Amino acid sequence: MESPSVSNPSADEDIKVDLNDGYVYRLDLAYIGTTFLGWQSQVHGNTVQDVIEKALQTALREKVRILGASRTDTGVHAEHQVARFKTKQKVDCHRLQRSLEALLPDSLGVYKLRPVSPNFHPIVHAESKLYRYRIWQGSGVSPFARPFVWNIPQKLELAGMRQATQTLIGRHNFKSFCASDGSSKTFERTIFEAQWIEKGQLLEFYILGDGFLKQMIRTVVGTLVEVGTLKRTLSSFEAAMASQSRLEAGQTAPAVGLSLVRIFYEPMEAIPRALLEEKGLLSFNVQEFDAENAFKPAPRL
Repeated sequence: MESPSVSNPSADEDIKVDLNDGYVYRLDLAYIGTTFLGWQSQVHGNTVQDVIEKALQTALREKVRILGASRTDTGVHAEHQVARFKTKQKVDCHRLQRSLEALLPDSLGVYKLRPVSPNFHPIVHAESKLYRYRIWQGSGVSPFARPFVWNIPQKLELAGMRQATQTLIGRHNFKSFCASDGSSKTFERTIFEAQWIEKGQLLEFYILGDGFLKQMIRTVVGTLVEVGTLKRTLSSFEAAMASQSRLEAGQTAPAVGLSLVRIFYEPMEAIPRALLEEKGLLSFNVQEFDAENAFKPAPRL
C-alpha cells in the first residue's frame, strides 16, 4: 500500500502550524482491552478514545479530539496504538505525559508523547499493522495467561492450520472474514506474512498486513481453528475465502486473545524476527519507542 511521505521530527522540535489548527502531537500508547468497549468513542460507552480525551481535557483545560490508527473492537488489547491530537497551546510533552499517567487508569499507558508535522495522519501514513492472536490448548491455563488467551480444550492439528494460513498471503478479497455490520466499502487487503508459533500449550498467530476489516483476524482464527479440530478441510477453507460470503466462514474467535502488537510507519513486509524467536511463554511488545528501528524485518527465506 502506498502512503504519502511523513516528516519525522525529533521529539523536542518546535513545530508551529497555523493558529487555526494549533499544535499537533502524537501519542504512542498501549492498553489492556478487557474493561473497554473498544477504541472508538460511544455515547454511553467506556472506550479508550473517550477515556484519553477526558484526561487530555482535564490536563489541558480545553476540549480535545483524538484520531487513532486502529479502531480495536471491544475487549481487544493493544501493545502499540498510535493517535494524534491538536491543541491550541504549546505543551511541555514530558509534563503532559506525567499528567496523563496520573489521570489514566492502570489498564492504559502512554509510551511517548511528541510534536509532529500537522500533516501526520495515523491511519493514512501507516504502512502496515501487526496483530497477534493467542490460544491456550487444553487445561491448566495460567491465571497470568487467562486474560490474553482463548482456551480451547483440545490440542489442535497445527500442520493443517499452517497450510491453510498460506492461503491468506498476498492481496485478496477478505469479505468472507468481515463482520456483517462492517462499514468498509472495499474488501481487498494485502497480507504480507502470517505465522503460527507453538510454545507448549500456547499457540501464537502473528499476522502482518496493510490493513484489516472489522473482526477479520478473529474470524480468520475461528475458521483456522475449525481446520485444527478437523471440522473443516483445507479445500473448505479455500472455498470459504473465495465465496466472499460471511456465512461460509467459521466462528468469530473471542476478543480476549487478540492484541494489536505494532503499527509501522516505515515499509515492513515481514514479521520482525525478534518477536517470532521470543523464548518467553507469555511476552508483550514493550519496546522503547524512541528508537524507530527497534525492530528489523525478518529475512525472506
